[in-house]
Amino acid sequence: MPFENLLLSSCLLPGQTYFKESQASVEVKPLTGETILFFNIDDQSNPGCKLRQFLWGTETGQKMCDLMVFYAKDSERVICFVELKHNIGHLGHATKQVINTYNTFKVHLKKSYTAKAFISACGGSSPREYKEYQRELLKEFGKNNFDINNRSNDALGDLLRGIPPKTGQGKRKNKK
Repeated sequence: MPFENLLLSSCLLPGQTYFKESQASVEVKPLTGETILFFNIDDQSNPGCKLRQFLWGTETGQKMCDLMVFYAKDSERVICFVELKHNIGHLGHATKQVINTYNTFKVHLKKSYTAKAFISACGGSSPREYKEYQRELLKEFGKNNFDINNRSNDALGDLLRGIPPKTGQGKRKNKK
């Protein structure tokens, strides 16, 4: 299922730049000149999407993320692999889902895009292995090409646009 076929499949969510699963959600408000396409690729929540069968055939047990988001502006092209979790404590599982989906999907595309990953959770406490999961995402996607977010703002839009994640919000710097 080349990317062109995804455009014609039931994976595409026409006109939607908002997605909710369980209690977690993501939204991107398109700016002038941007094209943003959401694809609900997980056949658990979208049985009509056949991407899993294309990527893995009859093999079962493969971890897959919830969404793929295509972003274009001028000559820039981004494909972002998105996983939503109710609890950030499931970060390890989410990390495996976005990496596995990307690694399997990328063999079917020419490398004429930037790959990114976005994991969002609406609650919970960060797992002890948080930094380990960050390293895995950094190794796979590169610096400034992933975000782990449990904040309510346009973090996915910022990631797609290449705006680095805001860190240390709410913390004061010590003055000398």
